[in-house]
Amino acid sequence: MCVKVSVIIPVYNVEDYLKDCLNSLLSQTLQEFEVICVDDGSTDMSLDILHEYKEKDSRMIVLHQQNQFAGVARNKAIDIARGEYLLFLDADDFFEKDMLEKIYLRGQETKAQIVLFGARQYHQQTREYIEVSTYLRREKLEGKDVFNRHDFPDDILCLTSPAPWTKAFSKDFVINEHLRFQSIPNTNDAFFTITAMAIAERITWIDADFVNYRVGLKNNTQSRKEKHPCCFIDAYKAIYDELKTRGIYTEVERCFVRVALSSTVYCLKTTHHEEAKKQIIQALGEEKYTSMHLLEYPESFYININDYYFVKGQKFILKQSQLLEKNKKIKDCYQIIKKASFTDSCAVSVIIPIYNVEKYLKDCLESIVSQTLKNIQIICIIDGSLDHSIDIVKTFAKQDQRITIINQENMGLSATRNHGVKEAIGEYVYFMDGDDILDSHALKETYEFASSNHLDSVFFDASCFSDDIDSLDENLVNQYHRIGVYPNVCTGIELFQRMCEHDEFKASACLQLMKREHILKHQLRFHEGVLHEDNAFTIMNMILSKKVGYIHKDYFKRRYRHNSIMTKKESFQNVYGYYIAYADLIKQISVFENYSNEEQKPIFDMILRLLTNARDIYARLDKAEKMSYLALDLHEMYHFKILVATPGNIKSELILKQQRLQITFDEKYERGLMIKELRQENKELRRKLNRLKPSTWIRYIKRHI
Repeated sequence: MCVKVSVIIPVYNVEDYLKDCLNSLLSQTLQEFEVICVDDGSTDMSLDILHEYKEKDSRMIVLHQQNQFAGVARNKAIDIARGEYLLFLDADDFFEKDMLEKIYLRGQETKAQIVLFGARQYHQQTREYIEVSTYLRREKLEGKDVFNRHDFPDDILCLTSPAPWTKAFSKDFVINEHLRFQSIPNTNDAFFTITAMAIAERITWIDADFVNYRVGLKNNTQSRKEKHPCCFIDAYKAIYDELKTRGIYTEVERCFVRVALSSTVYCLKTTHHEEAKKQIIQALGEEKYTSMHLLEYPESFYININDYYFVKGQKFILKQSQLLEKNKKIKDCYQIIKKASFTDSCAVSVIIPIYNVEKYLKDCLESIVSQTLKNIQIICIIDGSLDHSIDIVKTFAKQDQRITIINQENMGLSATRNHGVKEAIGEYVYFMDGDDILDSHALKETYEFASSNHLDSVFFDASCFSDDIDSLDENLVNQYHRIGVYPNVCTGIELFQRMCEHDEFKASACLQLMKREHILKHQLRFHEGVLHEDNAFTIMNMILSKKVGYIHKDYFKRRYRHNSIMTKKESFQNVYGYYIAYADLIKQISVFENYSNEEQKPIFDMILRLLTNARDIYARLDKAEKMSYLALDLHEMYHFKILVATPGNIKSELILKQQRLQITFDEKYERGLMIKELRQENKELRRKLNRLKPSTWIRYIKRHI
């Protein structure tokens, strides 16, 4: 018999669907064809069914191999196929009766190397047929009987899906071009089909859906891909290299980038196992993927800009995910290398976190050991520093018995300060930064002032300088220098209120001397693992202080330097830090109820400012970096999305709902009510809140709780 079409089918554990597949093929209107089924080590009755059908029909050929996946099975069948055209189908699908006849006739008529046709989905559970336009882009092909990459340079690889079951290939074309499927667990067909579409000189199409692609299955290849999530990268890197070798990459470059990014997005969105998704995101930063340069073109180059931003954003999601994982591992553990010794009582414990500041550390330590107040404890905490900072500290410690040296893994500024408080023995505590300088009289004057007036805290000012930045803007130099007139001694809430009125509240922990008993009594801690950790800490310290003082002097000298926390480019970490500060303060709302309306106003204005800072910085981020919040856990992600990532002024609405209903975010989310209620019950409230000025929003909320 003259074989016109060879149908090649890999078979693996499809006993429930295999008979439908074979029946639809063996009843084709075309008679001159063969069906080559390659059993890929099935553990069910699939192989028995194949032999049963082979006994009934001589056109059936059955091969068997150990489980090596579909690519190897198809290649084995190619080697023995006798048909003029090769058709690669799946064993769990079924087909229209005139499929082979129409494909063969169209191929003969046009002398095509590839014949394209359509498909539709058949949902196994609902028994419904679903039209899918992406299996064959008919709207692009209207009026084109025969075409190739020169006709569609930006679309040639996207005119059909990468799957082989919407295409028939001339066997001569496959053999002459040495086309083979990859022997990888999944995405093993992409190299064959995409390369073929790129190099073929004669491609034609049929306006018909021949394949009924079965979906809604439990154990198909797609559902098993999470065991090998990065195969698509192997596939597209092989295609990239092949097109480069053949010298045609530049002709289809834009389209290749489009389809490679689309496949990346598809794999990310359809991979639901968290570990598998992490493997994919990690692989996007490795050479195999980056060497294709998919994300290195101007934005105008990309046909689907959303795919570009989605893939580009994965590195930010990974970064945020890694930071969150690191934060989870922060432990209250450290090693005391040297402990300070005292003969008298300790007035002030100076806590100095140290991380890679060897260039500036001597100046910092000199300014502390030379303080005119002598009975101080100097706690130097080496926070996983990679430079020679610890050697500098040890040198100072040999000459000064007041120095305690602590060593720990890198845990960040907040955890380091918290560890310092644990080891502090002074009546008061001062937080110093390892690259800054403190006036030699600062501790003596602030301590004597605080002690004589029995203060919980003393606040003062700072000036800024720089060694490696040519010139500092005058506003930058004076940003920590207050010009308002404040009481020498008053309550914390009064000082906070007055400083806020003059817009001169400064959150820096380095601008305050705090009573250690006050810190411990109110369990004040820095939120670990975030930037802008000073904000919530300083606000709570000030408003909880019964008695505070203010000294109008620039005791603290802040150094501006390249690549410091203060001078780095804004990132999602800045957004998240402000968001966390906002969230931490919102948790303390019950504390604020003890104050009058007039006293509460600056507190809530400041809370709103923190949230506004988060929203403003987020709005300025690159679109890809904005995706970082997707790394947050589910509850926090939705909370962040509503408060920060979603346009519109609905932040106060959320606070209102949480207060009025007295229900936590997590509880409300778990009951599936939060988003629904916020959107359906409060439309009128949202409209009213949007018209309010920021300074009046809290009064409105208080009236309606």
